Amino acid sequence: MRKLKVLLLAVGLVLSGTQSAVAHAELVKSFPVANSTLTKAPKYVQLEFGEAIITLKSKNANSIVILDSKAKKVKTSRIVIKKAVARVEFIGTLKPGKYLVKYRIASADGHILSAQFKFKIR
Repeated sequence: MRKLKVLLLAVGLVLSGTQSAVAHAELVKSFPVANSTLTKAPKYVQLEFGEAIITLKSKNANSIVILDSKAKKVKTSRIVIKKAVARVEFIGTLKPGKYLVKYRIASADGHILSAQFKFKIR
């Protein structure tokens, strides 16, 4: 009976460790909202993640890039990271059209999350 308890405890520890190791930062909120259509040009793009973002010595560790419908990079401020939020502000005003937000974020557990989403301005 004692061996069974020890075995069950060991299995429980392994499984609980696996779950926490698999959990990485995920995008939980964005502005603009993914696939949304806006009637007014946004002044910034802000991404909120499920866990803190780390900043590394490499300037390329975290990035948010916005491309217009012609795949031309839109001018933005430098990325600002505060805990689990990453933000860039637009330099100038966006024109009506389709935009692509591409981001690369280093989460607190060291994993890199790269993804993208679109939004539109009428």
